[in-house]
Amino acid sequence: MKVLKHLTLFLHLLLLSIISTAQAVENCGGSCGHRSIASTTNANFFQDNKMNLYDLEYMKLDLNVQPVSRAISGSCTYRAIVKASLDTFIIELKQNMVVDSILVNATNRTFTRRNDHIYIPLAAAATMGTALNISFFYRGTASSAALFVGTVAGTGLQYAATVSESFQAREWFPAKQLLNDKIDSCDLWFTTDAAYKVGSNGVLKEVVSNGTRRQYRWATRYPINYYLPSFSVGNYLDYRNYAKPAALPNDSVLNQHYIVDNVNYFNNVKVNLDKTPRFLETFSDLFTLYPFYKEKYGHAQAGIGGGMEHQTMSTMDNFGTSLIAHELAHQWWGDNVTCATWNDIWLNEGFASYSEYLGIEYLPALFPTTNTTAKMLGVHNNVMSAVGGSVYVPVADSYNEGRIFSGRLSYDKGSAIVHNLRFEMQSDTLFFKTLRTFQQRYKNTFAITTNFRQVAEEVAGRSFVDFFNQWYFGEGYPTYNVAYGKQGNSLVINLSQTTSMPSSISFFKGLIQLRIRSAQGDTIIVLNHTADNQQFTIPYTKTPSGVDVDPNNWIINKVGNIVTAINTIPASQAGIRIFPNPTKGQINITFPSSDYKTIRVVDIAGRIVGNYVVQNGSTLFRINLAVSRGVYFIHLNGAKGNVVERIIVQ
Repeated sequence: MKVLKHLTLFLHLLLLSIISTAQAVENCGGSCGHRSIASTTNANFFQDNKMNLYDLEYMKLDLNVQPVSRAISGSCTYRAIVKASLDTFIIELKQNMVVDSILVNATNRTFTRRNDHIYIPLAAAATMGTALNISFFYRGTASSAALFVGTVAGTGLQYAATVSESFQAREWFPAKQLLNDKIDSCDLWFTTDAAYKVGSNGVLKEVVSNGTRRQYRWATRYPINYYLPSFSVGNYLDYRNYAKPAALPNDSVLNQHYIVDNVNYFNNVKVNLDKTPRFLETFSDLFTLYPFYKEKYGHAQAGIGGGMEHQTMSTMDNFGTSLIAHELAHQWWGDNVTCATWNDIWLNEGFASYSEYLGIEYLPALFPTTNTTAKMLGVHNNVMSAVGGSVYVPVADSYNEGRIFSGRLSYDKGSAIVHNLRFEMQSDTLFFKTLRTFQQRYKNTFAITTNFRQVAEEVAGRSFVDFFNQWYFGEGYPTYNVAYGKQGNSLVINLSQTTSMPSSISFFKGLIQLRIRSAQGDTIIVLNHTADNQQFTIPYTKTPSGVDVDPNNWIINKVGNIVTAINTIPASQAGIRIFPNPTKGQINITFPSSDYKTIRVVDIAGRIVGNYVVQNGSTLFRINLAVSRGVYFIHLNGAKGNVVERIIVQ
């Protein structure tokens, strides 16, 4: 979800924030695309845990709606399956909405209301497996927290559109606002004046005329989370184009766009609307086939200040290229697989934001004014505009919408660590297999970050516990310092770091890319930084002229000092012999004196494979290395200087 900030909306939401039920919008500068929250206060989103005692199988909305109006009237019907003994059916609905009657299995039932919940005592306790058919007949004026209405002077658009994320579904229909229960199937019927159209989720089954009124009957047969059912009503035209994913060689996916019925506006935005099929085809290749291909994808225009990824039909304020890519990506990241808790919102927002980057990478012609370098640099700079903050939303902020939808943390830092994970894997094959496996395994359900980490570990065959502890749960970022120097045909590099939040993470382990500049040609190397002040020795015959840290912006980081100050001398200058070289594994080291006390053997990636202490007075030290064949480096530290010698194990 992405949203910009409008002054009138901001003033209204600022007033709401004062009474601790605020919802506002994130100022993304026009390039990001998701509705977010400006308020820093925690609203009281009380939710009765007894709602976990049933599962929602089916929902039907049958509502009367109009543009430029928040008035709603009609009915909401659920089919629920009881999971445990249930004597009272409980669901959420704002107190200002008037409930005229409630039927349970076709019988009129009494009910009570408090804390924005409806409590319906059952005639007898329902046992596990019992089906309940419950109909609510209600009316009222939905609040501006969930129903955006207005007229756009420049285009003549008249609209009313719902936005329910994260806790606003209950503002306009009875809702169970728990992420762990997707509704299996929905019929979504909306009646309005004949001059207007209503867009919603799924497939438009039919339009039924009744005099001056028309009923738009939409239906979706895919599971859908509570905050994703929607409607947008307005003076629309219906523009359609089609995507042809490679996985559907003999079929296509309908792209259906409800935009203001204004020829000039349509001509201006058509070029971007026509990018939608290209994005859908590309994301289908990268993530798995578009999850709702049997229904459609599309857009419904409304002045919500950005975009909201309502399943199969995103609500859009505008049709910027990044916004289109972002909201479409949510069909995988958020709609097909939904975060199981709002604490894990990055599974929606971080991945949808990173999909903007992937759009630029794979479809650069659709982004004529930017590139991947500028995109990720902007992301990193925004993350580092403050020193702390975790991607994980702390439990204390579980209902703090300002924190849940933090543009810096949930969106940008979330997308940045997806990018970093891709680098850590050192294989796009493994990275995209991870994304596809996750989508397939958790399709139509929900997941937490641990589920994603486990999939990544399974695919890559390695642990990512440290990675997620540092970058997801931890706060801050590293600043790298480099000292380097040439020794013979080797380059010695000392790599150290400080961190912006040492109380959280004192050292960031992981791969780091360096570019060694030289008039003879630049060289890119990747080092595994596992300890502070770690020294690496690499074969290098050129003359270095400088070092660039993370030249391709894989990691959130800053750069400190880069100096040519490695104090190394050849072994011969220190009077030391290291033999035989090459060797089968046995190494002899002779010393002229006891100046050298410690010996380290490291591999070409900087990993220590041997640590030894020389006894006082020893002039000969023997090492038996049980390592695979390859290039290794002997490091000796002593009074005459640091010695680094390259050896070959055969």
